Amino acid sequence: MEIYSSAQSKAKAEKPRQVFYSRTRLIIGVVIWIGATALFGGLTYKGLPDTTVLVIGGLFTLLAVWMLFNCIRGLGRVDKPVLVISRQGIQFDDGVLIHWEHVRENTYLDQSYMGIPVFRAIEIKTTLPKPKRKHVRVSALEIGSDEYLELCSRYSSHLR
Repeated sequence: MEIYSSAQSKAKAEKPRQVFYSRTRLIIGVVIWIGATALFGGLTYKGLPDTTVLVIGGLFTLLAVWMLFNCIRGLGRVDKPVLVISRQGIQFDDGVLIHWEHVRENTYLDQSYMGIPVFRAIEIKTTLPKPKRKHVRVSALEIGSDEYLELCSRYSSHLR
């Protein structure tokens, strides 16, 4: 049994949905990682005579710099869609299109520690020889897990 939907909502459902990075989340990430880099760099500098503190602090400082770099790089790509979800399938920013027929598993991973988001990613396992698995970090996307899964469900519903 088909549920009634207006011509306008049907037209909207046929149009591909582009998903972009959130400028606000990336700017917040830049501020956080600048602070973390300064904190870990300062702690490393304070513990300079001790080699163990230098190595551990240096690793944390490098990790913070890497995360800062990723946030700044994301700010440069705010105008380009990260994902395009359509009736055909999911297209990634590197041009790979995975058709709905080839999606074996579509998972939105959302890990947090004591309420603080730590890791968010989309992992798609396919029936294709290449790519077997497509993995994209999505911490700074403008949509959350519920909206992403609802979009995938809506666009892939024509297969059922």
